[in-house]
Amino acid sequence: MIDLNLPTARDWMIPSPFVLSPEIDLFDALDLLVKYGVAAAPVVDRQHHLLGMLTEKDCLRVLSNVAYDGDLKGGTVEGYMSKVRVICEPQMDLFRAAEMFLATNFPILPVVESGRLIGLISRQNMLRGIQELRRRLDRRRQALEDTAGRQADRPRSIESLQRAAGSQTRDQLVRLFGRRG
Repeated sequence: MIDLNLPTARDWMIPSPFVLSPEIDLFDALDLLVKYGVAAAPVVDRQHHLLGMLTEKDCLRVLSNVAYDGDLKGGTVEGYMSKVRVICEPQMDLFRAAEMFLATNFPILPVVESGRLIGLISRQNMLRGIQELRRRLDRRRQALEDTAGRQADRPRSIESLQRAAGSQTRDQLVRLFGRRG
């Protein structure tokens, strides 16, 4: 198997634009989700240990109060947040992180090191990672094709070398005999 030197979660994670404490009012947290245009936010304790995630879907549950009470009651983030069952570790490669996303409905996963939140990785980050992997593979394929082409074009005997030297332009000779980059 070819060593792809795959990007890791650390390479593609972003810092969280904000974190939530479990005691914050749900509507204040909802305002932050809307303000920053994010689908989820991490909920952490004072030591920055991850407690859960508040997602857009979690916030939609507040509507059930209208059906029962006729009122749009909130509460604290702790009462609505989702428990995190899937986390990314910073050294996790792109393929493993993709597996994590496929195993959960979360649009954003926390990146946790030693129990502490260090960043977030989103599906959008993963798409950028796929683009970068494709570019790397294309560059590698092109380099292999270029190397194979140069090796196939090189003269294999003294006679072939003399014929090549006498029948080609300077630029062609540089391409044939030039240093490999």
